[in-house]
Formats: sequence, C-alpha cells, structure tokens
Amino acid sequence: MSLRGFWRAIMYWPVRWLTRFEIILDDTAQQVVGDNNVVYVMRSTSTTDMLVAQRALKQAGLPDPADELFINGQQLARVMFLDQTDHGSAQQAIADFEKLIAAHQKDSQLNIKVVPIGLFWGRKPGQEPRQGHTMVSDIDNPGHWRKFWLVMFSGRHILLRASLPVQLREMAEQRGSTQDLAHKLARVARVHFVRLRHAIAGPKMTERAVVIQDLLDTPALQQAIADEARSKKITEQQARKVAEKYLHEIAASYSDTLVRLLDRFMSWCWSRIYNGIHVEGGERIRELAEAGHEIVYVPCHRSHMDYLLLSYVIYKEGLVPPHIAAGVNLDFFPAGPLFRRGGAFFIRRSFRGNKLYSTVFREYLNRLFQKGYPVEYFTEGGRSRTGRLLAPKTGMIAMTVQGMLRGQQRPMSLVPVYLGYEHVMEVGTYLKELKGKSKEKESVWKVIGSLRHLRNFGQGYVSFGEPINLGEALEKLQPNWREAITTGAEEPERPKWLTPTVNLLADEIMCRINNSAALNSVNLTALAILSSEQHALTREELVSQLNLYTQILGEVPYSKDAYVPEEDGEALWQLAKKHDKFIVESDGIGELIRLDGTNAIAMTYYRNNIMHMVIVPALLAAFALGHKRFSGEQASQLLAQLHPLLRSELFISHSQADMKLWVSALLEQYVQCGLLSEPETGEFMVAKRDSQAYSQLVLLARSAGETAQRYAIVLELLQQAQPISRSELEQNSVQLAERLSAVHGVNAPEFFDKKVLSTLIGTLKSEGYFTVSDSGEMVADHRVGELSDAVDLLLEPAVLQTIRQSVQQLVSAAN
Repeated sequence: MSLRGFWRAIMYWPVRWLTRFEIILDDTAQQVVGDNNVVYVMRSTSTTDMLVAQRALKQAGLPDPADELFINGQQLARVMFLDQTDHGSAQQAIADFEKLIAAHQKDSQLNIKVVPIGLFWGRKPGQEPRQGHTMVSDIDNPGHWRKFWLVMFSGRHILLRASLPVQLREMAEQRGSTQDLAHKLARVARVHFVRLRHAIAGPKMTERAVVIQDLLDTPALQQAIADEARSKKITEQQARKVAEKYLHEIAASYSDTLVRLLDRFMSWCWSRIYNGIHVEGGERIRELAEAGHEIVYVPCHRSHMDYLLLSYVIYKEGLVPPHIAAGVNLDFFPAGPLFRRGGAFFIRRSFRGNKLYSTVFREYLNRLFQKGYPVEYFTEGGRSRTGRLLAPKTGMIAMTVQGMLRGQQRPMSLVPVYLGYEHVMEVGTYLKELKGKSKEKESVWKVIGSLRHLRNFGQGYVSFGEPINLGEALEKLQPNWREAITTGAEEPERPKWLTPTVNLLADEIMCRINNSAALNSVNLTALAILSSEQHALTREELVSQLNLYTQILGEVPYSKDAYVPEEDGEALWQLAKKHDKFIVESDGIGELIRLDGTNAIAMTYYRNNIMHMVIVPALLAAFALGHKRFSGEQASQLLAQLHPLLRSELFISHSQADMKLWVSALLEQYVQCGLLSEPETGEFMVAKRDSQAYSQLVLLARSAGETAQRYAIVLELLQQAQPISRSELEQNSVQLAERLSAVHGVNAPEFFDKKVLSTLIGTLKSEGYFTVSDSGEMVADHRVGELSDAVDLLLEPAVLQTIRQSVQQLVSAAN
C-alpha cells in the first residue's frame, strides 16, 4: 500500500463522520454516468478532498477516482492534480495529460472524457484585502492544521461540482505536439477553476463601511456632492453627510454565514410549505457564471416569497445568491437587517427631483457590476395584483445599460426568470386592493400575522429563461454604443438612443419571462372552470379538458422553454383538489367541481399566469365556432391582425410573421384532437354540435372571451362614437366593461382595468387605426370597422347584443 493509500485508509471513517456534501452535475457531465473512460482534474492534492470526492462521485454513478484506469494494457492516471502551490503535482498532471493525448493518437477509437471536479468547503468568498478566516474559508491547499479546522467548521457544507467534460478525442486531433496540447489543457483547467470558484462563492467581500467610504471618494460622487452643495447652498461636508446617509439606506451587508444558516432553514421550511420546487434552465446560468459573465436576474414578481425562493434556488444550483434590489418599504426591523445580510439593497420608489440620490444609487449599482456581484431586480417594480405581467419599469434596466457605458469589462447577461406557484398567499390582499382598499404598510406585525397563513402551498416553479447578452444586444440595436462610454467624474451618457433601446430590452425581457412559463394543476383547472358558463363542470368534463390543454400545448408548445406537465388530466385534478380552492359536490349522478363568487375572482389570478400561452389557441377556437367552415388563411389573417394588440397586452413573444405557422400547427392539432375536421375541399369544419369535442372547443374558445369582449367594446366605440377624445373613450370603455361584467358575470378584475384598456387604445393608435385631429379627438380609420366586424364573430350572440345596445345608448345620450 502506498503512503497516500495508507493515509486514506486511516482517515476514511473520521472524514465520513465529519463531512456532508451536495453534488451538482452539469447536464453534459451526467451524460458520462456509467462510462468508465473518465478521468478527473482536481485543484488540490488533499487526501480529505479525495475521500469526499470518492463518496460523491460514487453516489452520482461516476467512476471511483481511486480506481485504476487501463487503456490498451497501459495504466494511466485517473486523477490529475493542478495544485498551483505544489509544483511537482502540477508537472505530473501535465505529464499524465501527455500520456492520455498520446494514447488517443495511437488509437483512433479511443475517447476519454476529462471531467473537472471542483470541491468547495463552506462556499465562503473571503474578505478584501485579507484572505479570510482560514478556519472556515475555502482555500486550495491550506495545509494539515488549517485543513483540520476547515473540516471541523465547514465539513457539513461541502459542494462538489462536476463540470462540462472535455473530449480528449477532439484535443488529440488538433495540430501540435502532445506536450503543447497538455499545457493548453492545463491552462484551460486552471482558468476554469478560477471562474468556477467565482461563480460559486462570488467575489471577495468588502466590509460595508469600507464600501461606503470608497464610494464617497469616487470622482463621480465627489462631483455630485459638489453640485448638491452649490444647488442647495450648503457646505460640501453637509452634502457629503447626505450622500453618506443615502448609502447607509441603500447598501447591502452580505453575510455568507447568514446565507448558510438560511439555506438550512429554508430547506426545512420549503419541505413543509411546498411539495417540491420545479427548476428549469439551471444549466444556463451555471454556464454563464463559469464563462465569467456578470449575471443580472430579472424575474417576474408574484409574491414576497419571490425574494427567498429565487435566492434559495440559485444557491442550490451551486451559485452565489444575488444582491437584490428591494423596495425601501421592506427596510423595517427585524426584516430589514436580515434582508441586508441576505444581499438585499434598498431602493426608493422614485428618484425624481433628487439628483444626488440618483447618482449615489447608480454608483452603488455600478460598483456591484464592476466587482462581479450578481444582481437581481424586478422589472415590474411591484407585485402583480392580477397574475399578468405588469408593464415594465425601465429605470433599473437603464442603469444597467449605463453600467455598460461606464466601461464594464466583463460580459453582462440579463437572465429572465419565471416564478410560478400553485398558491400565492397574498391573493386575498390583492383582490381587496383592486377593489380600492389602500395597500397596507409593511411591518413586523404584518409579517407575524402572515405566518398563521402558512400551509402547504403545493408546487413552486422557477424557470430561467433565455439570457440576453447585453453587449451583443447593444451591438445589434446600436452598433455605435461604445462611443458613449465614460469614466471618472463624468456623468454616464444619456444618448438619444438610450430610452428607445431600453424600452426594446424591457419588452424583450417580459416576452422571455413569458416564454419560460409553467403550466400546473391549479392554473389549468382554474382556466377550465372559469371558462364554463356557470363556473361548474362535471369531473369527467374537467379531466377531459385538462387532457386537451396539455395535449395541445404539449404538441404545439408556446415556446421551447415553456413547461407542460407530464401528468394526465385525472392526476392534475387530484393535485389541484388538495389545495381546497374548488368546491366538490356530489349530486347522485357524479361529482361536480365548481367555484363560488369569491373563489372565482381569486382563481382568475392563477389563470392569468398562463393566459399568454392559451390566448392564441383560444382565439382560434372562437374563430372556428364563429365561422363554422373556414380556411387556414382566413384564420391566420385575423390572428395576424390581432397580434399587435396581444403582444402589447400579454407580451406574446411570437412575431406577426410567425402567426401563420403557429395557426397552421394548431389547426393540424385540432384535427387530430377531433375538434375540427378537414374535408377534401381544404377547409376546416367544427365538430358536430352534440359531440364532446364540440363542448371542448367551446370551453377552449371561452378562455379568450374576456379579451375579445374588451377589443369589441373599444372598436365598437371608436366606430360608432367618433369623433371622440381619448379620455372619453377610456371612460366609456370602462363603463361598458363594468356593465358587461354585471350582465354576463365577468368577474376578472383586469377586465375593466383602465390601464389595460388604455394600453389597448395606445396600441390601436400606434398601429394607425385612428388619427387625432387638431382638437384632440380621435377619428377612426376604415380598418376599425373591418376589425370590429371580425372580432364580433368571436363573441357569443348575447354578449355581442349587450355591447351593441350599450354603445348605441351611450351615443344617443351623448347626442
């Protein structure tokens, strides 16, 4: 037995008792599970590290790093150590790489995979300028005594990362000597470990007081302080104190110790609050972090749970949690200090009229970018009260772009994140606020009061969408953007292109958030029951409709990132039933599932989470019912006309040019589902009226009912009441929507929301459907009448009659 083997045998049980690990395999690393032609690269020769790696890799189904590797009768090293503090082991690793490459050059069938293994103790980033607390911080080769304390203090918090395997066959086929290729492979591995450590632990931390003083001494803030002193007629010392006060209000005080404690608490908490957390796209953010990108997470905002859930998931994905922009209303004791230590920095609702605050906040944010801290902010500004995405607030995005204009060296990526829940505890509060109740001020008593509402919330969903490389996006939108880069005391440029470019970026972020949406048992069940006439379905009807939704959206997915559950309709209903949101009754024939008035309104929130995914399939179903017999060209033409309205309201990501292909795919799927038939004439016909398929088609069409009714109201008013001022159009549209809601039982809060109707009118204006006269009144284009007639065919006759009569009464009263 070798000396190293002897020490492993002696230390095996103590290390096993004292250590606990988590292992994360990248998707590509999982592909080599079960393959024996695998070698590893590690950054430390530590025997303790090897013992932990043996257990972890065996658990993952990968070869034991201590096992011998024989290739064509030749014994080769299974592990190469690139320990920069041990010159001998590094040289031996290069020699081993040479042997492996030479073996490939001799055997054209051989393909060994080199898997980098990063093993991190405690994930502590350390402090600037000192190295950190060596007893508990992760150091490549700490020595025997320090390693002992590292095991004692951080042995229960080990993370092992197995990264993207390198195919040695590809290396062997490159030109150059085996020695040159071996050195290249070693350099690539060393850079990889540096980036991996940065991605997992983050940059070294600086004490909060030092950060504040450093920022106060920056040229940009020095200039802002001088400007403040002149404009307010105070001394520069007084202005500096104001700036310092702002920084104390804003700055985070990140504590990895608290994050580690929160990890243990949240793991316990989530297991009781949620049945599970479904994560999609984790590989994406790991790749970005390991490639050295500055990551800015831009999630949707559903609940106060968002802050905790997203940070927890990111941490469990093996990455450092982000610094989070939180509303200053959350800075109350004891939540505020805890949030700060968890990485939160606080932001006021408005900077207007306060140039010094704006500069202080911008410089703080820019420092986070420059130092390499991941950042998170909610583009909607606040939590959505209706379940739909809100129109984005562009201030933080503009500051992010300005960060690029301050000479940001590292590539920067915006990562859209979809957050979904089967239960949001604030929904009841949202409904009260939509009815006019004032928003309650956040306080410790409110937090304590909310704890009694904690129960099992079902499944949580976190989907990381397709990232936006900010540099590449700017190159595409504004090729000359680098001309606006400034440094030092100069204010970041606000070039003319900034605002329109930021607006485009904001719109793209929202579309990519929606691209990552997740269907679940609650939002699908809500969609089905709210589409029924009396908000009630038999169990058989509900299960059948759930199967239809998952079949259509599975076969014709909204996007490549959208999540569609694999469970069938019965399983989905059983999951939804557990939440006690639906009333289940038995009438002697079978089960009825229904929603009463209050619950029906609440369930519109969950339905709205996925409305963008079903709106086009639903409108197509409504078109089919309205025409009975039609061509695909007719259907795609109307959907293309409606596209701008849908995009502005629901952030549909598909382009107008894509509508024809999307409609064609849906029609083909409707034929397969039996909703439509396609005779030899090439036209489509709806299923027979007395068939189950017809009832399913009706339910699907009703999902778009409220949207189509809102369009019909505005178009009918534009057509019949012109000329009309915008304020009158908005007021009359709200009035008509409220009447329709009362007459036909439309309970969705957003149905008569003035903001939604205003967005619709604004889109019609931008699309040229009306012109505005010198007196400020709107005059409809001839296309308004054509579109109005087309939309009317999407409505049920009774609803259409109410709209037309109501508009006529309004017009008569005005005359």
